[in-house]
Amino acid sequence: MGAPAQSEATVNTSAYRPAILPTISPIVPAVGATISGIDLARITDAQFAAVHNALVRHHVIVFHDQQLDKAQLVAFARRWGEPQPASESSFGKLEGFPEIDVLDYDASRPPYVTKEMWHTDFTGRDKPTLGSVLYALEIPPAGGDTLWVSQTAAYDALSERMKNYLAGLRAEHETVKSFGDDIRGNLWQDEAGRQRFEKIRAQPPASHPVIRTHPVSGRQALFVNEGYTTRLVGVERKEGQAVLNYLFEHLRTPEFQLRHRRRKRDLVVWDNRCTQHYAVADYRERRLMYRITIQGERPD
Repeated sequence: MGAPAQSEATVNTSAYRPAILPTISPIVPAVGATISGIDLARITDAQFAAVHNALVRHHVIVFHDQQLDKAQLVAFARRWGEPQPASESSFGKLEGFPEIDVLDYDASRPPYVTKEMWHTDFTGRDKPTLGSVLYALEIPPAGGDTLWVSQTAAYDALSERMKNYLAGLRAEHETVKSFGDDIRGNLWQDEAGRQRFEKIRAQPPASHPVIRTHPVSGRQALFVNEGYTTRLVGVERKEGQAVLNYLFEHLRTPEFQLRHRRRKRDLVVWDNRCTQHYAVADYRERRLMYRITIQGERPD
């Protein structure tokens, strides 16, 4: 006898299997989560929704062992929004993929010296970036970590008196503070570099709220950083500088931080609207990464 005929419901059962969603594992309570069980080269809409929610909640998300070619990397980054042209940054460029920054350093090509300044990317502009996607292709055997701090956790930990003082205040941010010739002078040694430096120096400061409301979560976060923030608007200079110095020091609290030791083929996404970061320049062997930065909106 032949096999019994399958009912229509039996035949089509596989079509109704639920999507395989990733596993999300917090790294530390304040910031960071590892996401596993997902191939970013073939991510589904349902999987991306879970990943998006994880970024909003944890601010920094880490994926291990991802195999992405350049086109797949760009396609994943575009799920977050419109990429910023790599020409907007001072990093190396990748021919044929104008969205990708090339971060390629070793002993002969040392990374930029940033004088131990934490920063939130591009806050010297009216519309700082939403975030970045960073893909590790080659990693030194030791060193080259990146630290992130949750500016949401830092805000939550402020006293009510300080929160009330900061409410409604705005701060000026200037790109030249982070890219001045005394900070990254190696960028401005040739004529093209000097012309770019003059453009940076000519940029007017941007004004942003000291306390930013996240456009998705609605949570409040500090939005000042040592790399770009220069002064509090409408506050006497000495008072404003004292408050900023206090906030910069407060943001260095270890309980608000994540330190990520990369593996080859790690991909990290961070939310620039509620974090700042610091790349540790303590390595000598090659560190090669591709970065795609996502355009953002004017902070509220």
